[in-house]
Amino acid sequence: MRIGFVSPHSDPLAEPGEPDSGGQCVYEERLSASLAEVGADEVRTYTRRWGGKEAHRGIAEGAEVLRLDTGSEGFLRKEDMAPELPGFIEEMWRRDGDWLGKTDLFHGHYWDGGAAALMASLRTGRPLVFTAHSLGREKRDRVPEDGTLNYALRIGNEHRIMGAADAIIALTEVEKGILERRYGVDPGKVAVVPGGVDTAIYRPTADPAEIRTRHGLAEDERLVFTTGRLDPRKGYDLFLQAIPEAARRLKAEGVHARFLLPGGGPELNALERQVRDRMEALIAEHDLQDRVVLFPHLNFDELVAHYTAADLYVLPSPYEPFGLVAVEAMACATPVLATQHGGPPEIVTPGTDGDLVDPTDPEGFARALAELLRDRRQLARMGENAQRKAREVFDWRAVAGKIREVYALVLENAPG
Repeated sequence: MRIGFVSPHSDPLAEPGEPDSGGQCVYEERLSASLAEVGADEVRTYTRRWGGKEAHRGIAEGAEVLRLDTGSEGFLRKEDMAPELPGFIEEMWRRDGDWLGKTDLFHGHYWDGGAAALMASLRTGRPLVFTAHSLGREKRDRVPEDGTLNYALRIGNEHRIMGAADAIIALTEVEKGILERRYGVDPGKVAVVPGGVDTAIYRPTADPAEIRTRHGLAEDERLVFTTGRLDPRKGYDLFLQAIPEAARRLKAEGVHARFLLPGGGPELNALERQVRDRMEALIAEHDLQDRVVLFPHLNFDELVAHYTAADLYVLPSPYEPFGLVAVEAMACATPVLATQHGGPPEIVTPGTDGDLVDPTDPEGFARALAELLRDRRQLARMGENAQRKAREVFDWRAVAGKIREVYALVLENAPG
C-alpha cells in the first residue's frame, strides 16, 4: 500500500524546540514508521521546507519525508499557511509526480494538511483520510480570536475537508462526539484510534538520582515535570498559579516539591518570549525561585531521563485534543495529572494512574497536586499502572494496525 501523508506545517522530523514541533510531529513520524513496519507499506510525508533543512530524509525503511519549497521562505505559522497550499500541491507533483500517481490514498493531518490532501485526492481520484489533531471550534471556545488565529478560515475548511473525507480518524471518543455534534459529521465514517508511544524507547531509563542531583533535590523531595513548546495554550501560567497553594498544603505535612517547566531555547520568537516573560513574572510574584526551575530544551535521552526521574508529570493545558506527552510519561512509569478537557480522560484513570483536574481552577489544581504528591508509595503504584497501560493500549504497533484496518476498509469501498 502506498500512503501519502500531507502535513504542510508539521514536519515529522522537526527538532525539539522548533516552532510548531510537538505531539503532532511525533505522531506522524511514529505512525509512518510503524505502518511501514506492520504492513510493509510505503509512506511518504509531504511537508513545507524552511530553515535550510534537507529536501529529503528517511524516517525508517519504507517511510520518508519530502520537504517542499513553496512561494515564501522562513518559518510560517500554521494560521498563515492557507496562501501557500496551491503552490505546495504543485510542488508535490513537480517533485514526486510519478510516485503520487500510484498512491493508494492520501492522509491529511491538521486542517492545512487536510486541505492539501483534499486537493491531491481530487486530482487523482484516490480516497481521502483525515486526522484533525485539533478542532477549530473547540480551540476557539478556550482561546478566543485575537486577530491572528484565523478561526473563520480554519473552521470553514475543516467543514469542507470532513464533508469530502472517506474516513476520519479521531483520537478519542470525545473528539468523535464533537465531530458529530459541532461539525455534522456522520459518525459512521469516524474511527476512534488513539495516538501511540514507542514503548521500546519510552521506558524507565538512566539513573533518576543524576537528574535529581542536577536540579538540587533533597532525597525525599518530590520532582514534578512538564514539557512542551512555549505557547500560551499550554497552560504554564495556570500551573504556576496553582503551585503556591499546593506547596503550602504540602509544607503543612512536611513534604517539599520542585517543579520543572520548559524555559525555551537560546533564541525565542516574539510569542515564546511573551510566554517566558509571563512565567518569570509569576515566579517572581509568588516568590517561587526556590521551587520552580525553567529548564532549556532537552534532547531525547534527557527527556526520557526526566520522565523517568519525575514523581509526577503534569499536563496543564486548558484543552488538550489528545495528550501524547501524557502517554510518553506513563510509558516511563510516571503517573500523570492532566486536564479534564479533551482527550486526557481517555488516557488517565483517576486514582489508578494519575488524576484529572480543571487547570483553570487554581484551588482545585493545587488540591489535586498536593493530594498526589503527599504519598510516594501511591505515586509508585500509579506509575506501575501507567506503564502497564501504555504497553497494552498505546504501543505504536497496535495503533498502526488499527489505522491500517481503516485504510483497508476505505480502499475496499472506493469506487472503481
